[in-house]
Amino acid sequence: MHRLRIILLFLTTLVITGCTFVRSEPEPTTTSYSRPAAPATRIPLPAETPAPAGGATSGLNLSPTPAPPVATIAPTPTLAPLSRDQRLQIFQQVWETVRDNYLYEDYNGLDWQAVRAELQPKVEAATTPEEFYAMMRDMIAQLGDDHSRYESPQEVAAQIAEARGQLQYGGIGVSVRTIDEGGLITRVVAGGPADQVGLRPRDLIVAVNGIPFNDPNAFGPAGAIGAVRGIPGTTVRLTIKRGDEPLREVEVMRAVIDIAIFNRVTAERLTGDIGLLTIPSFYVDNADVQARDALTNLLAGAPVRGMIIDVRDNSGGYIHVMRNIIALFHDGGSIGASVGRRDREEQRIPRGRAIPGLTNIPVVVLVSNETASAAEMFAAGMRVLRQATIVGVPSAGNTENLYGYDFSDGSRLLLAEVAYQLPDGTLIEGIGIIPDVLIEAEWWRFPPEEDPQLQAAINLLK
Repeated sequence: MHRLRIILLFLTTLVITGCTFVRSEPEPTTTSYSRPAAPATRIPLPAETPAPAGGATSGLNLSPTPAPPVATIAPTPTLAPLSRDQRLQIFQQVWETVRDNYLYEDYNGLDWQAVRAELQPKVEAATTPEEFYAMMRDMIAQLGDDHSRYESPQEVAAQIAEARGQLQYGGIGVSVRTIDEGGLITRVVAGGPADQVGLRPRDLIVAVNGIPFNDPNAFGPAGAIGAVRGIPGTTVRLTIKRGDEPLREVEVMRAVIDIAIFNRVTAERLTGDIGLLTIPSFYVDNADVQARDALTNLLAGAPVRGMIIDVRDNSGGYIHVMRNIIALFHDGGSIGASVGRRDREEQRIPRGRAIPGLTNIPVVVLVSNETASAAEMFAAGMRVLRQATIVGVPSAGNTENLYGYDFSDGSRLLLAEVAYQLPDGTLIEGIGIIPDVLIEAEWWRFPPEEDPQLQAAINLLK
């Protein structure tokens, strides 16, 4: 069976692979091209900060007022024309940055000089900014590490907005995982369009506007997910299968959805006074603050005697956010280091931030093959410092850390420069975090009360 992949309706057209991003503080600008002086974190997903003036606040804006004819509503500027000299300057800067800083000195077997010779004439001849940026993306993709990437100014603007919790899209407020049978709904936003028409997690979308969900040729590059998204105030017709019930059709009116909804850190109390902390992403500027608030509220009711931390859907994020969340459970210490051609950064956990009531209880961390990057570092760190038990299946083994370089046109290079090592020097790149308790199950097919991995974690803590 082919490897299942998760597709969230709130994703922008940019496909973001899970990898740890190291960025400088404050937020990167778009006017310079210099390596960050003090590594702190990564660049891929959202935060719960206020939306821009005139925009929707966190939560839903269910107004049917039509928006521009795009599915993603974000501050993405029109690509500005670039002169030949500007194109060549950016091309040269990007090429030199890779030459001097890339993690692998053999460039993964790629002849980097030959790449320059081949592409420079094409860069000179490019007639549109879209053509130029496509060439730059392809150049970095040739490195073949599944981490490094080049982003156009539009993509950079969308990512910054997403990290700040300011990115929105027109849709129905669900997350969907593509499986052989169709689109499996895994989450439904409370009060959103899908919720209002009665859609529930585990419902299966088998057709969109009468077209089979998995028809490979019917929907274009954006697939069925792109067909579900659309202009707020317009409708989409879905054919739904629920268990053994007959197929039914529902018509859903699209609304403006804030991506931040899908990336909130939550904490809940399970039976037996076991806590469940769910961290969807570390690419949220204030995920550590969210985690502290959620755990503080959880403990306000009564102590917990064990904690389960779910990072199965977490594809990574800011390293400093990850470390700050470990600091809620353990005071100080090292979880290893990020090591490159010339650099070594010890991954130290801050002191003085631990929450009373969490430092001495048993912890289980749930991981999957989609747990990647900073989320893998988190699981490893919790095992090193807190002797956490890891439950699930091996993680992605995707722990090369990226550094960001911003250029004068607003574009950005994210380059793999260091790889994470455990305190004993062991690399987990390409291997992943191996669970202490292996539970091979498609956990996302199950409601929580039947989730085999979650139930195994509960039984361990009991």
